[in-house]
Amino acid sequence: MTEIITLENGLRIVLDKNTSLRTCAFGIMISSGSGYETPQTAGISHFIEHMLFRGTQRRSALDLAVEMDEIGGRVNAYTTSTMTYFYAHTLTEHLPKALDIICDILTASKLDEADIELEKGVIKEEIAMYKDSPEDLCADTYYENVWKGSMLASNILGSEETVDAVTRDMLSAHLKKFYVPERMIVSFSGNFNEKEVISICEKYFGSMKNTGFETVHPTAIYHPSFVTVEKDFSQNQLILGFEGLPVSDRKGCRTASFVASILSGGSSSKLFQTLRERLGLVYSVDCSSFSHKNTGLLMIDMGLSRNSEERALKETVKILSDFPDLVTEKDVAVAKEHIVSGFVMGCESVSARASRNARSIFNYGFIESDDEKIANLRSVTADEIRECADNIINLNKISLCAVGNVHTPDEYRKFLSQKGI
Repeated sequence: MTEIITLENGLRIVLDKNTSLRTCAFGIMISSGSGYETPQTAGISHFIEHMLFRGTQRRSALDLAVEMDEIGGRVNAYTTSTMTYFYAHTLTEHLPKALDIICDILTASKLDEADIELEKGVIKEEIAMYKDSPEDLCADTYYENVWKGSMLASNILGSEETVDAVTRDMLSAHLKKFYVPERMIVSFSGNFNEKEVISICEKYFGSMKNTGFETVHPTAIYHPSFVTVEKDFSQNQLILGFEGLPVSDRKGCRTASFVASILSGGSSSKLFQTLRERLGLVYSVDCSSFSHKNTGLLMIDMGLSRNSEERALKETVKILSDFPDLVTEKDVAVAKEHIVSGFVMGCESVSARASRNARSIFNYGFIESDDEKIANLRSVTADEIRECADNIINLNKISLCAVGNVHTPDEYRKFLSQKGI
């Protein structure tokens, strides 16, 4: 049984214990991501994620590296548009050490001036690397345009200019404002000693004050757009998308995941079978539905050659236009097994459970049990999927982003204006 403990200062601790295991995973999720930043501070959440591993008051960067290697587990972090997540997965006997390391870097980072300058170079190299990735460049450009005017549209890494502008005072101010107990969730899954982990959390976080700083979640207005980026890639990357659903629409989001799965969630899905298997037009095609607190997207991305784009897009429009009428009971049954099995397999990973539980608290304030989740997924009907697709797939509000050896936006509009050839 999963238990949620809230300290007096607002820090939430999730305890998901399984004594049959020999390991434990935990993560500390902070409501700090690019969506909460400003144009002047873009990328600062990610910068802090890097800097916290540069050393604390009692551990140098080398000490941290050595101690993390000594416990033989995985200790790392990542940043998204809405949160920063520090995590570890270790043998149960090494859990106290791993937790002590993560808590130490979160509460006693040195933020050394020389290290800040070094990290600027590292992050600018990371920005350059992502610009050389067709998938990342296409996705980032897509968000920048469909969510124009919102910080959800900004690159999580920031830009070379905002990275160069980072100062120690800026980092300290961000930590003071965002790394506070009411914006933090500590999530454990696996085999652990409850009293021990709570005691360590209280030692490091118990004296922190609840600031009362209201968490105003980022919003974004969807703007249909067509944008291209000319780049010397061997293959074009293309995204088609529509406005999706916000996290608050739990049932709608659940149903939208079935729309995505039936479109391109497996080797028998409609887009995969048509575009890749039958016509050989694409190397890859995938559809995903994802949601933030106040917005969401349904996106189809594909990797293909310039010569294949016209036919691939026309065939895609044909499937999208006819989709509500194409959904069969067999499609629904296959999608249910695909989605449920993915969820259940994820449940057998303590790392995935720790992350999922924290994200559930972040999004909803509670954790849906495994049985409830499976029952809700299995309850989705074909009619609900058809209605959801009908509401989301509006070809008059479709957006496109293409990178590589691209056509013009007007040519892409023409490709999408008719069904099939």
